Amino acid sequence: MDLAYQGIHHILNGKKSTVLFWLWALSVAFCAVTSNAQEPAEQRKWIGWGAAYGSYEQDDLKAEEMEGITLELMASHRSFQDAMVLGKALLDTRFEHHFLDDQGLYHSVKTRVIHGYYSIGFGKSMEVLKSVEHDLIQIGGSLELIGGFGILQFDKLERNALGEVVHYGERFGTDFLVGYQLSIYADFDNAWTVGVKSAFYRNTLYVDYEEVEGRLNHIYSNMFFIGTKLGAVDCVPTRYVICK
Repeated sequence: MDLAYQGIHHILNGKKSTVLFWLWALSVAFCAVTSNAQEPAEQRKWIGWGAAYGSYEQDDLKAEEMEGITLELMASHRSFQDAMVLGKALLDTRFEHHFLDDQGLYHSVKTRVIHGYYSIGFGKSMEVLKSVEHDLIQIGGSLELIGGFGILQFDKLERNALGEVVHYGERFGTDFLVGYQLSIYADFDNAWTVGVKSAFYRNTLYVDYEEVEGRLNHIYSNMFFIGTKLGAVDCVPTRYVICK
Protein backbone atom coordinates (compact mmCIF):
# COMPACT_ATOMS: atom_id res chain seq x y z
CA MET A 1 0.00 0.00 0.00
CA ASP A 2 1.64 3.26 -1.08
CA LEU A 3 2.14 6.12 1.34
CA ALA A 4 -0.17 8.56 -0.40
CA TYR A 5 -3.05 6.10 -0.23
CA GLN A 6 -2.33 5.36 3.43
CA GLY A 7 -2.39 9.06 4.27
CA ILE A 8 -5.79 9.54 2.62
CA HIS A 9 -7.08 6.29 4.11
CA HIS A 10 -6.04 7.39 7.61
CA ILE A 11 -7.80 10.74 7.36
CA LEU A 12 -11.02 9.48 5.84
CA ASN A 13 -11.31 6.57 8.26
CA GLY A 14 -11.27 8.84 11.31
CA LYS A 15 -14.69 10.44 11.68
CA LYS A 16 -13.42 13.39 13.71
CA SER A 17 -10.56 13.99 11.29
CA THR A 18 -12.90 13.85 8.32
CA VAL A 19 -15.24 16.44 9.82
CA LEU A 20 -12.33 18.70 10.78
CA PHE A 21 -10.68 18.40 7.39
CA TRP A 22 -13.79 19.18 5.37
CA LEU A 23 -14.86 22.02 7.66
CA TRP A 24 -11.43 23.55 7.14
CA ALA A 25 -11.60 23.07 3.35
CA LEU A 26 -15.05 24.64 3.10
CA SER A 27 -14.06 27.51 5.39
CA VAL A 28 -10.97 28.32 3.32
CA ALA A 29 -13.04 28.29 0.12
CA PHE A 30 -15.62 30.60 1.71
CA CYS A 31 -13.05 33.00 3.12
CA ALA A 32 -11.08 33.10 -0.14
CA VAL A 33 -14.17 34.61 -1.72
CA THR A 34 -15.28 36.91 1.10
CA SER A 35 -11.81 38.20 1.98
CA ASN A 36 -11.38 39.62 -1.51
CA ALA A 37 -14.08 42.13 -0.68
CA GLN A 38 -12.15 43.64 2.25
CA GLU A 39 -8.60 44.71 2.87
CA PRO A 40 -6.78 43.17 5.85
CA ALA A 41 -6.54 45.49 8.84
CA GLU A 42 -3.21 43.91 9.85
CA GLN A 43 -0.73 41.61 8.20
CA ARG A 44 2.17 39.79 9.81
CA LYS A 45 5.03 37.74 8.44
CA TRP A 46 7.45 35.81 10.61
CA ILE A 47 10.12 33.16 11.00
CA GLY A 48 9.57 30.67 13.82
CA TRP A 49 11.55 27.89 15.46
CA GLY A 50 10.89 25.49 18.32
CA ALA A 51 10.37 21.90 19.46
CA ALA A 52 8.13 19.18 18.06
CA TYR A 53 6.84 16.22 20.09
CA GLY A 54 5.49 12.84 19.08
CA SER A 55 5.99 9.09 19.26
CA TYR A 56 7.26 6.32 17.01
CA GLU A 57 5.72 2.85 16.89
CA GLN A 58 6.17 -0.23 14.77
CA ASP A 59 4.21 -3.46 14.35
CA ASP A 60 6.77 -5.35 16.45
CA LEU A 61 7.76 -2.52 18.85
CA LYS A 62 6.14 -0.58 21.66
CA ALA A 63 5.72 3.18 21.24
CA GLU A 64 8.79 5.38 21.77
CA GLU A 65 8.45 9.06 22.63
CA MET A 66 10.30 11.38 20.27
CA GLU A 67 11.34 15.02 20.32
CA GLY A 68 12.40 17.02 17.30
CA ILE A 69 12.65 20.54 15.93
CA THR A 70 10.22 22.60 13.89
CA LEU A 71 10.87 25.62 11.67
CA GLU A 72 8.25 27.85 10.11
CA LEU A 73 8.13 30.55 7.46
CA MET A 74 4.84 32.41 7.76
CA ALA A 75 4.36 34.01 4.35
CA SER A 76 1.16 35.83 5.32
CA HIS A 77 -0.94 36.05 8.48
CA ARG A 78 -3.80 38.47 7.81
CA SER A 79 -6.29 39.84 10.34
CA PHE A 80 -9.50 41.50 9.16
CA GLN A 81 -11.85 44.00 10.78
CA ASP A 82 -14.42 41.29 11.54
CA ALA A 83 -11.77 39.35 13.58
CA MET A 84 -11.30 36.71 10.86
CA VAL A 85 -7.72 35.46 10.41
CA LEU A 86 -6.21 33.81 7.34
CA GLY A 87 -2.68 32.43 7.13
CA LYS A 88 -0.38 30.53 4.79
CA ALA A 89 2.99 29.10 5.74
CA LEU A 90 5.75 26.59 5.10
CA LEU A 91 6.53 24.19 7.96
CA ASP A 92 9.69 22.07 8.29
CA THR A 93 9.58 19.38 11.01
CA ARG A 94 12.45 16.99 11.84
CA PHE A 95 12.65 14.05 14.22
CA GLU A 96 15.72 11.98 15.12
CA HIS A 97 15.66 9.24 17.74
CA HIS A 98 17.95 6.38 18.79
CA PHE A 99 16.87 3.60 21.15
CA LEU A 100 17.22 -0.05 22.19
CA ASP A 101 14.18 -2.30 22.11
CA ASP A 102 13.36 -5.06 24.62
CA GLN A 103 15.47 -7.57 22.65
CA GLY A 104 18.55 -5.37 22.65
CA LEU A 105 18.19 -4.32 19.01
CA TYR A 106 19.45 -0.79 18.31
CA HIS A 107 17.20 1.48 16.21
CA SER A 108 18.05 4.81 14.59
CA VAL A 109 15.10 6.73 13.15
CA LYS A 110 15.33 9.99 11.19
CA THR A 111 12.32 11.79 9.73
CA ARG A 112 11.80 15.08 7.96
CA VAL A 113 8.54 16.42 6.55
CA ILE A 114 7.95 19.74 4.81
CA HIS A 115 4.36 20.98 4.75
CA GLY A 116 2.70 23.85 3.00
CA TYR A 117 -0.44 24.76 4.93
CA TYR A 118 -3.30 27.25 5.17
CA SER A 119 -5.02 28.36 8.35
CA ILE A 120 -8.33 30.00 9.19
CA GLY A 121 -9.68 31.24 12.49
CA PHE A 122 -10.37 34.23 14.65
CA GLY A 123 -8.06 36.72 16.31
CA LYS A 124 -8.02 40.00 18.16
CA SER A 125 -5.45 42.55 19.28
CA MET A 126 -5.51 45.50 21.66
CA GLU A 127 -3.27 48.48 22.25
CA VAL A 128 -1.20 48.64 25.40
CA LEU A 129 0.87 51.74 24.75
CA LYS A 130 -0.14 54.36 22.19
CA SER A 131 1.51 57.37 20.56
CA VAL A 132 0.04 60.18 18.50
CA GLU A 133 0.81 58.40 15.24
CA HIS A 134 0.15 54.74 16.01
CA ASP A 135 0.25 51.96 18.59
CA LEU A 136 3.69 51.59 20.16
CA ILE A 137 2.85 48.24 21.76
CA GLN A 138 -0.04 45.98 20.80
CA ILE A 139 -0.93 42.57 22.28
CA GLY A 140 -2.99 40.03 20.36
CA GLY A 141 -3.70 36.40 19.65
CA SER A 142 -5.51 34.02 17.33
CA LEU A 143 -7.00 30.52 17.29
CA GLU A 144 -6.99 28.76 13.91
CA LEU A 145 -7.71 25.48 12.17
CA ILE A 146 -4.88 24.35 9.90
CA GLY A 147 -4.70 22.02 6.93
CA GLY A 148 -1.99 21.28 4.41
CA PHE A 149 0.02 18.83 2.35
CA GLY A 150 3.60 17.69 2.80
CA ILE A 151 6.49 15.61 1.47
CA LEU A 152 7.99 13.03 3.86
CA GLN A 153 11.59 11.78 4.01
CA PHE A 154 12.40 8.83 6.28
CA ASP A 155 15.57 6.89 7.09
CA LYS A 156 15.95 3.93 9.46
CA LEU A 157 18.86 1.79 10.62
CA GLU A 158 18.95 -1.29 12.87
CA ARG A 159 21.93 -2.98 14.53
CA ASN A 160 21.91 -6.20 16.53
CA ALA A 161 24.14 -7.28 19.43
CA LEU A 162 26.65 -8.82 16.99
CA GLY A 163 27.11 -5.49 15.25
CA GLU A 164 25.26 -6.52 12.09
CA VAL A 165 23.59 -3.51 10.50
CA VAL A 166 20.43 -3.37 8.45
CA HIS A 167 19.98 -0.05 6.68
CA TYR A 168 16.57 0.37 5.11
CA GLY A 169 17.67 3.45 3.21
CA GLU A 170 15.74 6.62 2.50
CA ARG A 171 12.01 6.37 1.89
CA PHE A 172 9.77 9.13 0.56
CA GLY A 173 6.05 9.70 0.80
CA THR A 174 3.27 12.24 1.20
CA ASP A 175 1.29 13.46 4.17
CA PHE A 176 -1.84 15.48 5.00
CA LEU A 177 -1.56 17.91 7.91
CA VAL A 178 -4.69 18.54 10.01
CA GLY A 179 -4.91 20.30 13.38
CA TYR A 180 -5.28 23.64 15.13
CA GLN A 181 -2.95 26.29 16.55
CA LEU A 182 -2.94 29.05 19.15
CA SER A 183 -0.74 32.12 18.68
CA ILE A 184 0.01 34.97 21.09
CA TYR A 185 2.02 37.93 19.87
CA ALA A 186 3.19 41.45 20.71
CA ASP A 187 3.62 44.17 18.08
CA PHE A 188 6.09 47.00 18.49
CA ASP A 189 5.92 50.40 16.80
CA ASN A 190 3.44 48.99 14.26
CA ALA A 191 6.39 47.39 12.46
CA TRP A 192 7.73 44.37 14.38
CA THR A 193 6.09 41.36 15.96
CA VAL A 194 7.30 38.66 18.34
CA GLY A 195 5.30 35.82 19.82
CA VAL A 196 4.82 32.19 20.74
CA LYS A 197 2.69 29.52 19.10
CA SER A 198 1.45 26.05 20.06
CA ALA A 199 0.07 23.69 17.42
CA PHE A 200 -1.77 20.41 17.99
CA TYR A 201 -2.09 17.80 15.27
CA ARG A 202 -4.00 14.66 14.42
CA ASN A 203 -1.21 13.53 12.19
CA THR A 204 0.43 10.13 11.62
CA LEU A 205 3.34 9.68 9.21
CA TYR A 206 3.38 6.18 7.67
CA VAL A 207 6.48 4.36 6.44
CA ASP A 208 6.30 0.93 4.80
CA TYR A 209 9.27 -1.41 5.37
CA GLU A 210 7.72 -4.16 3.21
CA GLU A 211 7.43 -6.64 6.12
CA VAL A 212 6.51 -4.14 8.86
CA GLU A 213 4.97 -0.69 9.01
CA GLY A 214 6.40 2.25 10.94
CA ARG A 215 4.22 5.05 12.28
CA LEU A 216 5.40 8.40 13.59
CA ASN A 217 2.68 10.31 15.43
CA HIS A 218 3.33 14.06 15.27
CA ILE A 219 1.28 15.23 18.26
CA TYR A 220 2.14 18.87 18.99
CA SER A 221 4.80 21.56 18.74
CA ASN A 222 5.75 24.81 20.48
CA MET A 223 7.67 27.63 18.86
CA PHE A 224 8.87 31.20 19.21
CA PHE A 225 8.64 33.59 16.26
CA ILE A 226 9.79 37.03 15.21
CA GLY A 227 8.86 39.03 12.14
CA THR A 228 7.31 42.15 10.64
CA LYS A 229 3.86 43.67 11.00
CA LEU A 230 2.00 45.96 8.66
CA GLY A 231 -1.16 47.63 9.95
CA ALA A 232 -3.36 50.65 9.62
CA VAL A 233 -2.22 53.73 11.55
CA ASP A 234 -4.43 56.14 13.43
CA CYS A 235 -3.01 59.24 11.81
CA VAL A 236 -3.10 59.61 8.01
CA PRO A 237 -1.32 62.73 6.72
CA THR A 238 -3.31 65.00 4.39
CA ARG A 239 -2.93 68.56 3.13
CA TYR A 240 -4.82 69.69 6.25
CA VAL A 241 -3.42 67.21 8.81
CA ILE A 242 0.23 66.80 9.80
CA CYS A 243 1.10 63.65 11.74
CA LYS A 244 3.61 64.04 14.56
